[in-house]
Parts: sequence; structure tokens; C-alpha cells
Amino acid sequence: MTIRMLTMMLAIVVLILAGTGVVAAGELAEKAAKFDRAVSEQHMPRGLVVNLQPIGDGTQQRYRSAGDSTIWTGAYIAAQVFRYRVTRDEAALDNLEKCLRAFVQLHDMAGQQGFIGRAFGSREELGNSADIVAGVGSYSHLCFKADTSRDQYTGIFMGCALAWKHIRDAELREELSSMIATAAHNLMNNNLALKAVINGVELSTFNLNPDYAYQDRITPEEWAKVDDFPANVFAAAVPYSERLARIIARFKPPAIRGGEALRALLMFQTACNITGDEELIRYFDEELLGRRQLHVVASETARLLEDVIMGRNLPVVESRIYGIFSAVGRVFVQIQTMRAGVPDSISTWLEPVTMLPVIYVSAKLTNRLMKVLAFLRKPSSSELFAALAERVESKAAEMLALKSNAASQKLKNRLHQLNDYAASNVDEFADTMRSYVGCNLGFFALLGILEQPGDLRLRTTALAILPRAFELIADEGNSMYSFIEAAHTGRVYDDPLLIAARKTLQLYPEEQTNRRIDHSNSLRHSLWPDRFGRYDKQSVEVIPIDQRAPHIFIWQEPPRMLVTGADDQTRIAPVGYLLAYWYGRFHGLIKDSD
Repeated sequence: MTIRMLTMMLAIVVLILAGTGVVAAGELAEKAAKFDRAVSEQHMPRGLVVNLQPIGDGTQQRYRSAGDSTIWTGAYIAAQVFRYRVTRDEAALDNLEKCLRAFVQLHDMAGQQGFIGRAFGSREELGNSADIVAGVGSYSHLCFKADTSRDQYTGIFMGCALAWKHIRDAELREELSSMIATAAHNLMNNNLALKAVINGVELSTFNLNPDYAYQDRITPEEWAKVDDFPANVFAAAVPYSERLARIIARFKPPAIRGGEALRALLMFQTACNITGDEELIRYFDEELLGRRQLHVVASETARLLEDVIMGRNLPVVESRIYGIFSAVGRVFVQIQTMRAGVPDSISTWLEPVTMLPVIYVSAKLTNRLMKVLAFLRKPSSSELFAALAERVESKAAEMLALKSNAASQKLKNRLHQLNDYAASNVDEFADTMRSYVGCNLGFFALLGILEQPGDLRLRTTALAILPRAFELIADEGNSMYSFIEAAHTGRVYDDPLLIAARKTLQLYPEEQTNRRIDHSNSLRHSLWPDRFGRYDKQSVEVIPIDQRAPHIFIWQEPPRMLVTGADDQTRIAPVGYLLAYWYGRFHGLIKDSD
């Protein structure tokens, strides 16, 4: 065969392929293929997704990330569901069935009581902390982490909801249905709290009621380790006592945890679809959606902070702020009477009287706060700080003329601070204070609800929440959240937000070995505290994804963190990339050629 004939044949093949629309896979698809191989071959030895860390001379490795394995495994299951829907590759079904079996095993080794722990494995893998216990029955040779959270259950139920119709193994379908039914009945029977008996100890690990605020978990241990701002400040200021615990147990805030309501609805919608259990269906329809109106609570309060910042949904915002002030005020009065030595019996008798000033002060504070928030939302609000800075600068010059150098320097420091505030705004405050863990859980719940058959009331609620949840983070180029919002709001492929989301995936590093990255000396710090009350932890600008340390689900990491990662050579499971990529491919937001 001559070179000319070979060239002609090659040209014909190219023309045929072009005519049928076949194109070479782009860099995003190649990266997804590499990551899919890495996770299935290295990061799911028993079905739960884990990271790997070298030990000794590096020739051996141990499993890591056992603390959150179930939520990331749920995310990986979802990724494999969308991978299968795009490619029809049976390997994706193999992977998701392996993961689902691990969920069933984790449930079984805790005694099949509706409790699904965080991880399982050998004692050497999991360590010797107090919450690592031996499995029951045929699983006694393994240990599991006898702790869980609504984070883990959100991942579990989301993954199961999406995978259900793709399960080929009839026995696995039956076992999974039984597990989900038992877990949902546990929540139903305990008023949306998860309870179980592990090693003879009754645990209550989370509560999905939107008016729950951990009132029943005030112990010396909890008081000592609380780290969320402002609760940590309060715990440091007021010593623990049994009477204090009783007072706080009576704390009754308004229903403001709309995210928890949304997660409860995800779990019960999933349980109804998978099990067909008539009792669960009746509870979901008549109790959660009917009497308790959890979908309304979720719609009104799931994005309460965003509503405050954007100045929307103000009647709900005002009523909830008043409810918080009055609930906190009631507890504050009871704590003051305790510190004054007033007996419990008299304090209880005086409560109706003491509530009158609480009601008055709560109304005044609510009105004042609403005015302050309205002022801060105005573009001109920074002018106040600029005017103050000008006055301070003038005063500093006077001090310097009088040779009062120390006072002058102090004023100059204040001037610098005021100029910073003048250059800042409420959006920067929100960006620094935002819980991206909360974003992650919220978008996981929305993903699970919108991608399975569901009640119209719940679907309508999810569709209403979605754009509000996305609005304040739309400028961050977050691929996962951008794709979820776009899939259900009609954004098209060439939308600028989707171009930015795909650019983030292009920047997503293929090298997933953990490393410490420090921008604290090169980027402008936010002057606001983060959600733990810590300063100088985040930048003002979003840090590109290739300049942040890898994370198993990087979309839930604050994208402005100045210092990320550690130089421990841990190999990270790239679940975050896979779910974003395959979800985007399924909804036509990414092309194979990208």
C-alpha cells in the first residue's frame, strides 16, 4: 500500500467520523477518566471512599477521611449515576453497587437499628478513639465509627435516591430498601432525631427539627469544646453548671433552620420512593408537608442570611429576628437570676413579669437592627466610614503637631481600620462568614430532591430556594453549585457563569497529593471574622482552585481561605471533580469535547 493510498484512507475515516459527529474527548473528559480509575482502583477498598496516606518509608499506605466517608461516598455514588446515564458504562454501576453494599454493611454492623455510622474497617485503620467500636454478629472482626451526623445522612440518602433505579442486584435492592425504611422509621419515631443504642449507651446524634438548637446536649464536655461563633464566646464567658444546662434546655427559638427542614424532606421523600412504606408515605404527606409545613419553613428560612443581606423576604426576616431576640432574652434573664442567687422556683414564678421587658427590648432591637441592615445594604454606607476616617486623619495631624506621637500612632491605626471598612461592604462580610459546609449540605439536598420523583409542593420549594441559594456565590466559579443551579433554571451552555464553571474544572489540578498552600502574605485579608469568630483567615478575593490544596469535595471548602492543606503526602480522592463533571455532562452543560 502506497503512502498516497494510506493518506486517502485516513482522510476518508476522518470525514466519516466528522459526518457522524464523533470527536476526540476533550481535556475535561480525559481528567474525569483518570479520576474515575483512581477512585475505583485506589480509594474504595471496602466500598466507602477514603483518602490514602503513606506511612513509614512510603511503601505502605493507610486509609484516611474515615470521619466523613459516608457523605463523600454518597457524592461518589451520585457521580457514578450520572456517568452511567451519559456513557452507559457498566463499570459505573459496578462502582455504585459496591458503595451501596458498604452502606448496608455499615448499617448491619451497628445492629440494624437505623443507625449508619461514618465508616468501618480494621482497628488499625480506624484507631482507638472512644467512638470506634466492634461490629455485631458476623461483623465482629471489623470496627465502625459509632458516630454520625446529618451531613453523613444527607450524602447517604442523596446517593441512594439517585442510584435506586439503576441497581441490578435484586438482593441488594431488598437490603437497601430495608435499611432506608429502618433509618426513616427511626427518625419518624423520635420526632426527626436519630437515636440508637451503641455498646449499651443511648446516642442521639442529630435532630432535623427547624427549631432545634442543641438545647438538650448541654454537658460540661459540649460546653468546653463548642467552637461555633458566637456560642464559643458565650461559653467562654459563662461557666457551666447544671442549672445553666436546665435553663438552656428551655431555650425555644423560632423555626429558622430551614436547611434542616429541607434535609428532613429529602430523607423522607427518598424513603417513600425506595420503600413504598405506607406509614412513611402518610407521615411525609400528612405530618411533614401537611401539619408542620416543613416545605414552607424551608422556603422561608433556608436562605435566611442571604435574605438579610439582599434585603428580600423582609417580613419573614423581621419576625425571625424578633423571635431570636425574645428567645435569647428569656434565657438571658433566667441566667441573670441564677447568677444573682435567685432560686429556681421563684425564677419560674417571676417569668411572666420578666417577659414584659424582654418583649419590649426585643421589639426595639429588632427595629434597630432592621434599620442598620437597610443602611448597610446601601452603596453609600461606606461613605460614613470614609467621613469618620477623614476626621480621624485630621485629629492625628493635630496630635503629631503637639508631639503626642503615641496618641497620633493610635489614631493612625484607627484611621487605617476605618479606611478598610470604607473599602469593604456587606457582601465581603457575608463571603467571610459564610458556611460552605452549609452550602454543600443545602445543594446536596436540592440535588437529591430535584433529581428524583417527588411531591409537587417539595419540588416547587426546591426550585424557589435554588436561585436564592446561588445568588451570592454566583461570582465564585464554583462548578458544582453553578451546574446544579443552571440545570434547573434554564441557563444555556454559553452562559458566562457556565463558562467560568468549566474554566474551574480546567484548572482543577490532576495532582491530588495534599500540600500546604499559604497566601497569607500575598493577598489582602478580609477585615471580617469567619464563622468561628477568627480574623485573618480569609482573603477578600476568590483564590483560583489550582492555588488551593486539594480536598475530597473541594466545593464545600471556603474559596478564600488563606492557608489550606498540609504537607503530609495524603492522596486525595477527587470526588468533587467527578460529581461536578458527570452532572454537568448529563445536563448538557459540558460537552465531551471540552
